Parts: sequence; structure tokens; C-alpha cells
Amino acid sequence: MPAADHRAPLFAAVELGSDSFRLHVASWENGAMVVAATLSEPIRLGAGIGADGCLDPDTVRRALACLRDFRLALARHEVSAVRVVATAALRVACDAPAFLPAAQAAIGYPVEVLGGEEEGRLVYLGVAGALPDALERRLVLDVGSGSTEIVVGRGDEVELVQSFGVGALRQGLAFFRDGISAAAFEAALASARSRFADAGVLAGAHGWRRAYGASGTVRALFELAGGDAGDGSDNCRGASAADLLALRRSLVEEGGFMRIAALSQQPLRAAQMAGGLALLLALVEELGIGELIPVRAGLRAGVIRALHGRTVGNRLFPECA
Repeated sequence: MPAADHRAPLFAAVELGSDSFRLHVASWENGAMVVAATLSEPIRLGAGIGADGCLDPDTVRRALACLRDFRLALARHEVSAVRVVATAALRVACDAPAFLPAAQAAIGYPVEVLGGEEEGRLVYLGVAGALPDALERRLVLDVGSGSTEIVVGRGDEVELVQSFGVGALRQGLAFFRDGISAAAFEAALASARSRFADAGVLAGAHGWRRAYGASGTVRALFELAGGDAGDGSDNCRGASAADLLALRRSLVEEGGFMRIAALSQQPLRAAQMAGGLALLLALVEELGIGELIPVRAGLRAGVIRALHGRTVGNRLFPECA
């Protein structure tokens, strides 16, 4: 990405995700986000929630150490505003009320636990800012580690958000702890279809010719398939239902996920990707999606857009708690 023009105000978005913690320092210039700095750490917050529903001590220590590092990184930039947001893992962790004050002390800013609808709205704004057709009515899917958001809007206006308490990591842990078999995948897919059955009303009578995938899960699956996540333009190749079924064959029936797990020595990561593929296939089927296009934008880009919008008094970006 091009270096940011520091005459433009810089904003910081910090995401405490269920998989990774991420930091963007960026400006919004000429309708696009220009990144000055970015950091990412795989904290695995969602995987650190034990059977008692609370975060284990090692995960808490890693999380707080990361936030202290982020605080040092933020101090190296003159930012006009900072927004720190947390997603699904901290919506459900039983000890979130105890963790949040420690997290805020570590990073030096308030930590806002987003509800599913607000998370979906911000994801949509980030994706909309990366797409060329400002008037297109569009469907945006965000399959995260801990939750899934489905958003419909036109231009920058959000019409509807649905949030589901299932994501790639949760689906992976539920169905693939003992390995990734065809039978386990079919069970994961059936469960996902059941979860998203009510979302079919979004498809209407004709479904969607295309939809946009915002999360790292979508981009990672495209990379496994040999594709590339782009900016959502017509030059960016999407995936049809047939493409996703072919990916299922190569990764599940032909053992691709298990080879990935063996090579990377990260069986949990392979299980998470298999969970994400099951959720994506279910969404494509239930919503009648013809083509799924990955976009390199999402929650953090939406936060940056919202912070920039407040500075210019844009009504689409009201002040949030």
C-alpha cells in the first residue's frame, strides 16, 4: 500500500478478535484507506475459552502483553483518534468483566465490546469503502472466528444486519477436534445450513448474483484455492458454489486440510479453516449466491472510515460509545 500522507489526519483501529489482535494506523484519503502501520498477533482468544466459559490464564497473559506492545506502537504516531473494539470472544467469555479493565490499562484506551449488529455495520462500511460501485445494492458476509455477520446495504447505507453466534473456530472445534473427515464435514455443513436457514429471507425470490466476503477466513480459503483477494472490482475473480464444492473435495475428501495440519503442526488451524468452509458453503446455498468475491477490507477499515467520518460531520458515522 502507498505510504500515508501525514498531512492528512491519522486514525487507529485496534481489533481484539477471537483469533488475532490487529492494529491499523491509517488515514482516509480520496475515498480510500491509506495505511501507515499495521500489526497482527495470533492471540487465539476464542480457543482460550475453557469448559468453564472463562479465558485461561496463559491466553490472558498473551493478550495483555500484546496490548502493551500495541500501546508502544501507537505512541510512535500522532493519531487524531483511537477506537479499540472487541468481537465475539469477549461477548461470551464469562470473565470479560474482569479482563476488560486490565485490557484498557494495558493499551491505554477504552475497550468497546461490539454487539453483533454494530460489528456487522462497521464491516459493511469498510467493505463499501473498497468497492467501486457506490450505488450497488450488496450483500456482505463476514465469517469470523467466533461469529458470522450478514449485512445488506446500498452504497454506504446499511439496510439490515443479522449476526449469528457461530464462526469458523467454533464450528471447527465442534466438529473437527478428532480430525477432518468427509462424515464430520457433512455434519458441520448440515449444522451450518440449519443455523442460516432463517437468513434465506435475505435472498428474496432470485438470490444474489454476487456477494462479498470480508473476513480473513474467506481470504485464506481463496489463497488455498490458488486465488487472490482483491478490491472487489470486476477484475477480481470470485468463487461460485461449484468452486467451493471443488475446494471441499480437494481439502476434505482428498485430505488437503490434514496435509496442511501436518505440515504446519497446527491441527487447530486446519480445523478452523474446515469450519469456515462449511459455513461459507452453507451461506452460498441458503442465500442463493452466484459468486463470492473476497475483499481486503472489513472491520478495521470500517472503524477508520467511521473515525474519519466523524471529523467531517458525516451523518453515516454518528458518535458511538
